[in-house]
Amino acid sequence: MKRAVTVMTLIGMLAALPAFAAAPTGQPGDAWIQGKIETTFALNRHLDGYALDADVRNGAVHLTGKVENDIDRDLAGQLAKGVDGVLSVKNDITVVEKSRVTATGNGEHRTFGRFVDDATTTAAVKTKLLADKNIAGTKINVDTRGDVVTLAGEVATAEQKQLAEQIAKNTGDVKKVNNELVVHRN
Repeated sequence: MKRAVTVMTLIGMLAALPAFAAAPTGQPGDAWIQGKIETTFALNRHLDGYALDADVRNGAVHLTGKVENDIDRDLAGQLAKGVDGVLSVKNDITVVEKSRVTATGNGEHRTFGRFVDDATTTAAVKTKLLADKNIAGTKINVDTRGDVVTLAGEVATAEQKQLAEQIAKNTGDVKKVNNELVVHRN
């Protein structure tokens, strides 16, 4: 949740930057370029924008930070080069295996990109469950790991249990559903 608020705040602040950061010649200013690069990194599903830094001086960009492999390092450099106003890029990003790994509450590790994908799938399934008038979606917990969704909680009938599972299966890239829903008749 904190990460989402941080990203949304950053995006909001960056939306206002062009008004303040543009140089009199009409060229983007260093602050605008830096904000654009950092936003591009934060929104790219293959990079962990929090592990990268861009320093801009007169259109010359110096990239530092850590990535998981050479491909991510090159991707960051190419993304920076594609930003309007960038004149040159010095890429001093270091490659450190497992640099994008995030810990979960149960000690399991997921890359940042996988974490975002899982959260997106969870939100999509939960939204569909809440929208279906035949299921009490607020009583169903949804968790995603990879392309596997786990449903837990209580439903009133076996039909609701089956419907919830089918809704999850029909969502995005879901390959498997672990249906741990309990039928609890009132």
